[in-house]
Order: sequence, then C-alpha cells, then structure tokens
Amino acid sequence: MTNQHHQLRASAALHTLEAALAALDDRVDDEYRAIRAEQAARYEPLKSPTFGRRHALGGHGDPTGDAAGTVGTTRPNRYAELRTEVQEQLLNVSRHVPRTGYVAHPVRDLEAAIPAMSPRAADRARLWFDRIDGRIRRQLRIAHDRQLVPRIPCPDCDTTGLIMRLSPPLDARVIECTTCGSAWPRSEVLGGVSA
Repeated sequence: MTNQHHQLRASAALHTLEAALAALDDRVDDEYRAIRAEQAARYEPLKSPTFGRRHALGGHGDPTGDAAGTVGTTRPNRYAELRTEVQEQLLNVSRHVPRTGYVAHPVRDLEAAIPAMSPRAADRARLWFDRIDGRIRRQLRIAHDRQLVPRIPCPDCDTTGLIMRLSPPLDARVIECTTCGSAWPRSEVLGGVSA
C-alpha cells in the first residue's frame, strides 16, 4: 500500500468530518432558536385557572408562583458545548501540523497537511477524524456517510466489500477496501459509473 492510500483515506475522513461539523452548526442554531422560544414563552403573562391573570406573583395555592421560579433560567445548548469542544480539539491538533502559509482555520490547516503526512500519521489522522465524526453523528442521531459499492472487487486484494464516503465532492470521493485498507480515487475504480 502506498502513501497515497493513507492520504486519500485521511482526506476522505476529513471531508466526512466537515459534513458532520456543518450538521452540528445547523443543530446549534436550531437549538438556540428553541431556547429563545422557550425563554419568550416564560416571559408571557402567566394565567392561573383559579385566580386569573398573574404577573409572576403567585400566592398560596396559585400555580403561577411555581412557574415564575423558572423565569430567567436558560438551559444550556448542549450542541454548542459539543461544537466548542470539537473546535478546541481541532485547533490544538492543527497547531502541530506544518503550514505553508497562515490559514487560521483548523480544518483547512489539517487538509493542507495531509499530502505531506507519513503513512502512519495519515492513518492516525483518519482514525481521529472518524472518531470525532462518529461522536458528532451519534449526538445528532444522523447516519454515517458510507455507502457500500457492491459487486466491484478490490483492485488490490480482489475481494468485495468496497465502501465510498458520500460527503466529499464527487471528484474528491474515495473508494476504500474494508479488507485490505487500500484506497483509490472514485474515478479510478468506478470510471464513468454514477454514484
């Protein structure tokens, strides 16, 4: 297996992670909207079925007093917390990769570093990208992005069991063998076959 196999797999894993990060960004925004809506609903005048309209006063036997105790509290956005944690991890790792210029974006820095990685470093990067991607997808309850490529044998070991990640752009997609770990650009394995 050449260095290119490891680099192709690492690059494809990073594309997959980028797609998960984009989905996480969307979920963070959705969650903030939901939290703001909950807060707005809490500040509306409270109605007591027994005592009529109340403004966070309450009284003995009046349920609005209990409800008023929750006004002002905001639940945390767990997706924003996950995004912050992942961004810090990416930033910490990207600080240790060689740069050709000042990019200041962890994913772009990592992407630029992949071609110069040793096979071992590229493989470790791929595993790390996949681990973070899996964590995000589990939290968001979204499916993985791998698709089985049926009936086409591996060009190296001649077994079936090839997969293709769907997140990279079509011209950057990679076919990976689940048996021997080899990888190729999609165009080399499928040619003109559509995904």
